[in-house]
Amino acid sequence: LFVGNRATTDRSIVSSAASTTHPLSYDIETATPKLRDMSINEKSHQRKRQSYSSIAREIAAKWNLTTPEAPYLLEQQFYRINDYNPHVDFLHFHHIPKTGGTTISDIMNATLGSLVDGHRGILPGSDRSGTFDPIRFYQMTGIQQSPTSQSNGKEDFPYLASYAHTRLRPIHGPNKTDLAAFFEEYFALPNNTHKRLRSLAMLREPMNLRASNQAMAMCGLNGRVNTVNFQRQQKGLERICTPEQGLNISQLWDGVVDKAMEKCGPNGTIPSNASKVDRYEKDLCRRGREAMDFCRSPSQLLSSSRYKFGMRSMLGGLMKRYVAQEQMGLHEYYSIDVYLERIGLGFSTEKVEEYTLIDLGGLDSDIMHTPYNGYSKKQLSSSNNDGSNTNNAEPDVLWFGITERMKESTCLFFYALNVKPLKKTPRERVMNCSPTSWWTEDHRAEVKRKEPADYAIWRTANAILDVRMMKMQEDIRKKLEDEEGLTQKERDQYRALVEAGCLE
Repeated sequence: LFVGNRATTDRSIVSSAASTTHPLSYDIETATPKLRDMSINEKSHQRKRQSYSSIAREIAAKWNLTTPEAPYLLEQQFYRINDYNPHVDFLHFHHIPKTGGTTISDIMNATLGSLVDGHRGILPGSDRSGTFDPIRFYQMTGIQQSPTSQSNGKEDFPYLASYAHTRLRPIHGPNKTDLAAFFEEYFALPNNTHKRLRSLAMLREPMNLRASNQAMAMCGLNGRVNTVNFQRQQKGLERICTPEQGLNISQLWDGVVDKAMEKCGPNGTIPSNASKVDRYEKDLCRRGREAMDFCRSPSQLLSSSRYKFGMRSMLGGLMKRYVAQEQMGLHEYYSIDVYLERIGLGFSTEKVEEYTLIDLGGLDSDIMHTPYNGYSKKQLSSSNNDGSNTNNAEPDVLWFGITERMKESTCLFFYALNVKPLKKTPRERVMNCSPTSWWTEDHRAEVKRKEPADYAIWRTANAILDVRMMKMQEDIRKKLEDEEGLTQKERDQYRALVEAGCLE
């Protein structure tokens, strides 16, 4: 992962809680040889390293990263090796709801799924917008769950990847997930072979993520807004999506409540002769007309107990911890900053940024479920490319995407997994009226105040994505400058990335 003088620097293991005078910080003027003493080739490499260092500093500043290690760790993305190997790697896409993951699942099915005869590249039991179902795997494949059962051979296990809302990490330790337990069973089946588990992920701007969850999963507002606009269309009126245009979400929800109350029987019962009652109406009947007032507006959601106990720290599932000192898998959806202060670890965005740069950035292949004590040059450069797992390491994050940057994210997906770009990217569940249409910048400021950790992850992820885009584009241009050195398959792949607009 490292080249040049940094690879020869003896770095001690560094704690994520290190002070500003970090052993990893270094002065390029004093730590590098003088250019006049170097060969032409060495000078070229040195100038490139200096360029990367400068770019990393600019990107860190662009995304307001506060950890002093941001420039150094961002620079390492330029040297990070893309080592995906379908023969030794198995990929799991953890689909965090409302991040555009259904689109990614469909892309996986159309690319990785089609690489195997019979379109069998995706593991049965996967669900593009639901949980992984091990029972369905055994039902669909006809393979017996018993480890002593017989199978027809390796053709029973052609699968390259899975996808679901179900998280994979941690696969070791006391908080090991049910999905990790399934994969232990799966790889132990007769004639199957163990593979290195690796993660794919999507994340979304924190306010947008909460807006989308409120609009669809919590309140079903998207469908109701669509109904309003369909009725307007029938009258020859234009679509409305914002309060300025006349959309009143509070009034719309009050209508839902009134309709539900008309269907309710005594003591919250539903009369047998009532017309069809949806799940929201049932909840209102049982708990009262004010039970779901968090649906009336973004402001009421942000001040509600439902937000406090169900929508805090929503990016916690991404790496399954926010800072290096946590044990992986303990935290759920309560406030991570309050939690870290309560257990005596202390909270800072610098800690979150630094850990995100390493873990989400895929810089250390030896991260385990236990508290992460730090990293060294030796650790960061010791990736196991043969798929072996000798130290109980957790699945690394091979690729991640950002909802607001779907075009760039999918280009990096095709590039990292070495698959042909699709002619047309699926657009599943993209609303005509975005759920953020009735949220304001004041609401965004309130979410930023409440969720500093989620915003630290999101900003850091954007910085990493910036570097990866530059690295990918540099690599594509360089390879196509010397097409004679490429195989026909490689030539076709790089040209397809250009045609897909990945250099734009």
